[in-house]
Amino acid sequence: MAVENISDSIAMDSGKAIDFSSMKDSIQLRHGNYFILLSLLFFQFVNWCLKSHGPPKSLKDDEWKWRNLWVSWFHALITSVWVLTSFYRFPEVFADVILHVNYYTFFCACFATGYFTYDLLDVVINNKARAMWEVVIHHIMVAGMLYYNVYLKAQIGFSLIAMTVEVNSIFLHWRKLYQMTQVPFSSFKYAVVKYLNLVSFALFRLFPLAYITYTLFTMYHRVSLVYYVLIFVTMACMDLLNAVLFWRLVKSDILRGWASRGGTSARHSSSNGTGRHKSSPGLSHSNGNNNSISQNVATSPKKHA
Repeated sequence: MAVENISDSIAMDSGKAIDFSSMKDSIQLRHGNYFILLSLLFFQFVNWCLKSHGPPKSLKDDEWKWRNLWVSWFHALITSVWVLTSFYRFPEVFADVILHVNYYTFFCACFATGYFTYDLLDVVINNKARAMWEVVIHHIMVAGMLYYNVYLKAQIGFSLIAMTVEVNSIFLHWRKLYQMTQVPFSSFKYAVVKYLNLVSFALFRLFPLAYITYTLFTMYHRVSLVYYVLIFVTMACMDLLNAVLFWRLVKSDILRGWASRGGTSARHSSSNGTGRHKSSPGLSHSNGNNNSISQNVATSPKKHA
């Protein structure tokens, strides 16, 4: 299969077979547990710094949501750099996404486990669990699967590929932060972020998840039945969810923009024909609606990174 061809190619380039068993034996689980705790404390510190600094004056929404989004943005940025450098430094990870492990990639999975554990606790402690029940379920599943991989010191390659979605999360959260601070939908900086969000969504969210789904059909015999069932159900849900989310983003940021411009042109034409200047209020109302719709669309996908 494709993965086996990659493995053969890497082995030929290196001139010798990769000893994955010795890589696993060199990793100590207690180091991973310590790093997960440090990750959790780090994000709590980031949250404390944001709380001490306070939200911008233009914020019209919930301050906790603003802080929570910023913490998520920092996680997405750090994890994205970590994952991409992992692929650059250790291309042999693709030789065996199940057995490959070293401290650099192992700690990356630990870092993400600490974040999702932190964020789950943040939601529960701030009494948001009932309103954000889907986030609670998502985080329990993700943190559980990540820690299972950390505990076994296996499937780290799968974890890294899955975490490439954080590249898109940078722009997804950035878009939402702009909306919360009332950045105009028609502004240049919002337009840049929304297009980067859509492009990165396809490259770093849809494609990696499709790759993992494909490998489920080629590597099912190398994992336990329980793990296979859990990851298969999780990926089926994530594939469907992200396809729907991508369509909603396109509809909100692209199709509604075209419809808005068409409606504005029609109102200007009507105004010119009757001699009444009503186009400006109409345009202002339209932009307000677009911002409201975009805010609603960005609320639910916030934690699907």
